Amino acid sequence: MDVLTCQKVRKKFRCVIRFVAVIPWRVEDFRSPDGVYRVKFTLEDPTARIHAYSYAEDGEKFFNGLSTGGLKRKLNELLGVPNSDDDGQEEIEGGARNPPWVQCCLKSHSIKRRRWIFDTKLVG
Repeated sequence: MDVLTCQKVRKKFRCVIRFVAVIPWRVEDFRSPDGVYRVKFTLEDPTARIHAYSYAEDGEKFFNGLSTGGLKRKLNELLGVPNSDDDGQEEIEGGARNPPWVQCCLKSHSIKRRRWIFDTKLVG
């Protein structure tokens, strides 16, 4: 909620959040044609949901050079989707997910009403 209500033009936050959605949904589309990361996440904590972007150099750091396969597995883990490819796990009934709580750093720009993930790294 602090990210949403902060009156400073630019502010940095360390948050404990859950990743609940991603656009684009295919990891192969996370980079633009010129190779720049551009991903929009929906994040939530107990008080609110917001959109935050992982872009350019911050995206490079966030995705930590993971391969496409590694990135798919990590993204499924962040979104609380079970990886059923190698462990024989069946789909969760009703499509229910349980994303883990993770620590993340966000930059907020109150005038642009945008937030960016920065100084955060996915570890594989």
